[in-house]
Amino acid sequence: MRKYIFIVVSALLIISCSDALEENPTDQISEVNFYKNKDDAVAAVNAIYEPMRDNFRSLYMLMLDIQADYAEGRGSTQPLGSYQGFDQTNINRAGQMWGRFYQSIRNANIAIEKISDIPLTETEKNQLIGEARFLRAYCYYHIVRHWNGGPLFMDTENADSSKKTANEIYEAIISDLQMGEDNLPGAPSQFGKPTQWSAKALLAEVYLTIGEWALAKAKAKEVIDSGNFSLLEVSVPSDFNTIFGPSANGTSEEIFYLKFNNLDGWGWPLNLLWSETTFSPFGNYVIYSVPGPFFENWSDEDLRKQWNVFSEYINRTTGELETLPSSTPILCSKFRDPAAPGRNQHANDYPILRFADVLLIYAEASVMADNTVSASALESLNKIRRRGYGYPSNTISPVDFTSSGFTPETFRETVLQERAYELYMEGKRWFDLKRTNTVKETILANTGKTVLDIHLLWPIPQQEIDTNPQIGQEDQNPGY
Repeated sequence: MRKYIFIVVSALLIISCSDALEENPTDQISEVNFYKNKDDAVAAVNAIYEPMRDNFRSLYMLMLDIQADYAEGRGSTQPLGSYQGFDQTNINRAGQMWGRFYQSIRNANIAIEKISDIPLTETEKNQLIGEARFLRAYCYYHIVRHWNGGPLFMDTENADSSKKTANEIYEAIISDLQMGEDNLPGAPSQFGKPTQWSAKALLAEVYLTIGEWALAKAKAKEVIDSGNFSLLEVSVPSDFNTIFGPSANGTSEEIFYLKFNNLDGWGWPLNLLWSETTFSPFGNYVIYSVPGPFFENWSDEDLRKQWNVFSEYINRTTGELETLPSSTPILCSKFRDPAAPGRNQHANDYPILRFADVLLIYAEASVMADNTVSASALESLNKIRRRGYGYPSNTISPVDFTSSGFTPETFRETVLQERAYELYMEGKRWFDLKRTNTVKETILANTGKTVLDIHLLWPIPQQEIDTNPQIGQEDQNPGY
């Protein structure tokens, strides 16, 4: 199925020019003469995606999952999995991620301001601005969780560039998403574009992160009750290809995905993959896993485990069964594109929000809000578990959890573990451990490693401290 990729004129990515330039060439796009019609407005919004997608197609998602309790980093990413803080190489990478998120925020602010002056209907304006604000909120959501604050730019003036608190940034995120849920369309204008349900689902996750349990429960329930989404059914491991494969597009489970295809040369799964397997012809295998409690406790009967990881593979060249080397004994096979034409041309999309995530958010938020395991919370959890084991998600199965024996605390622990299995290598686990204050105990139990406090936050880029007059060394996160 054809993927939709947003093609953006490169000139839009760098709008501002030096005031010292006096010439105004008529054959080049400028800020003054560009924003005239709906196509220009759409292009301005599309420019927001580019830096953000650059993060996800590079090492950003690896930096997230290498810090989880199921993965290790190879080569220069190894220090991330030692939990002792960032070395200079990874400090520089984190700085690049900071810069790209703020570049998307800058592009969002330009779009929000310029679209207001373009002759469009109010509905068209509000939908486009709602999309820009949704994307701005998503970027700030990553910034606040990694850096616990940062400059909060809500317009192009950037008059106040001081480091704002996490609470201030979350207030802005929630405001943007509330505007998005009120104004975004009910169905995507293109696959990969957000809808009001994307905004509600992200709001549910944000509320879960900040401990607003009742609000998280309510927003997740709105998405569930809408009837617009459902789990794709699975009976054998290969059925997961309909969810994560290169042709999966606009499925009933998709709420908001970053889109990639074979043509754009930005195949993000490259660094997860081992070359010469039947899963992919190319791979850098930067991220890998080793045997331990996480995998030992993950049932071999779970089809997700069978699909997501491997230690043996069929060599696509020789046809022989081979075993992975002892240096990288377990690798990820969740995102497969065996026909990828080039190293950076895997067509798998990046799942930011899918319906399985919302069901698990509801299950956790419900028990935290009500201090009891409700039938609806249990059913939401069981739908995910049934599907994982190949049973119909809406029918009672032999693998169902029962309410007997659960306390609210143990139910939440079970939901979090199910999230780890369901959302494996989707960039969620490190954030889950952080928001539940279980990083140190979980990492120690599953890897034997000690997490130092310095590793819990990412360092503010030194360039930001050196060039931003309103941020000083005193604003740096502890230990850097």
